[in-house]
Amino acid sequence: MRFPFWIFLLLPALELVVLIKVGSYIGALNTLALVILGMVAGMAIIRRQGFRTMLKAREKMTRGEMPALELLDGFMTALGGLFLMIPGFITDFFGLVLLIPPVRKVLLRRMIKSGRWQSSSKTFEGEYYREDVDSQRGIHQTFEGEFKREDEKKS
Repeated sequence: MRFPFWIFLLLPALELVVLIKVGSYIGALNTLALVILGMVAGMAIIRRQGFRTMLKAREKMTRGEMPALELLDGFMTALGGLFLMIPGFITDFFGLVLLIPPVRKVLLRRMIKSGRWQSSSKTFEGEYYREDVDSQRGIHQTFEGEFKREDEKKS
């Protein structure tokens, strides 16, 4: 299913209509205050959730597990914060819905069941090492050298 791009045209128009209606009921300054409050709350949620997701992912990786669900959950929470930052009450509603943990779990289950969010089954194994770098003194502990294949014909 392709993403319907007409939403980018329809959503701002609907947001503007809702902002005008709400402004006529509660006043322009109160409407502006609610929009600014939503933006500040969205920024705080994104900042806090990014740090929390990083800690959960690091904890899972130290146990040797893939942090896929934690990353998706953090992404959905950050998306909720982003929706709160967009001016308007319709996007604020969707942002608040994404911040409810049971709703996120249901959406995650549906995403996984759809099969479109499955990762490839290929596993690559290897080794890694940490390169010690002293950036203040410019000291690198990397060794350079040349190599020659043993199977090359000697001339």
